[in-house]
Amino acid sequence: MALAKKRDLLYELLPDVAVIPECSRDAMTACRSDGFDTCWWGENRHKGLGILVAKPWSIEAAAKLRRRPSQKWVAPACIRGPLSFLLLSVWACPVGTQREKNYVGQTQEAIVRHPGWFTPELPTVICGDFNSNSSLDLGRKKRSHGRVVKLLDERGIGSAYHRFFSEEHGAETQPTYYFWHRKERSFHLDYIFLPHDWMARVIDFKVGAYDKWRPASDHVPVWVDIAEKSESGAV
Repeated sequence: MALAKKRDLLYELLPDVAVIPECSRDAMTACRSDGFDTCWWGENRHKGLGILVAKPWSIEAAAKLRRRPSQKWVAPACIRGPLSFLLLSVWACPVGTQREKNYVGQTQEAIVRHPGWFTPELPTVICGDFNSNSSLDLGRKKRSHGRVVKLLDERGIGSAYHRFFSEEHGAETQPTYYFWHRKERSFHLDYIFLPHDWMARVIDFKVGAYDKWRPASDHVPVWVDIAEKSESGAV
């Protein structure tokens, strides 16, 4: 929230591509005025889902990709640049009273309903605030974080954090969310899923520090650095 007033914190990370849940439409407009290409989805102009990319990256101007997502909120956009890919930005939200359909239920539904998002022609990256963790799956019979991880693995996509730190889902040692900003009530809810064949090119993965980000958000950022391929195909 209030990204327009604290976007310098984001810029300190030097992002090429950023997914920003819970941001306003005006905040994305401000980022665009700072030289970024942006895209935003939402029903409430004060709180939606945005992405921004820095030059030489750009968001493909395709109306069919900028349309309102059918699930809340899992939104596709083609990113063009040194590495071109389909970005699925996530801010998993509630949609009603049925627990199975809320939060990660929306993410799972989006993955199943859109097989065209996962093709050999264009790599797929999916990241953002999933509001889910395998440790929170109890009581979910069909739609769960564990099921989402399995579905993505079947499509050749895995979590960069878990691969980089050799940790299992549900046993993360670095939280990304602090309930009511409290350090003792922390969870790992934010993820970056990459194609399996990109994993060897991951240079670094970082999780933001609680003390630095507490004044700005109840979440901390997660970010990954990926090496580009040379013309010979080497990293």
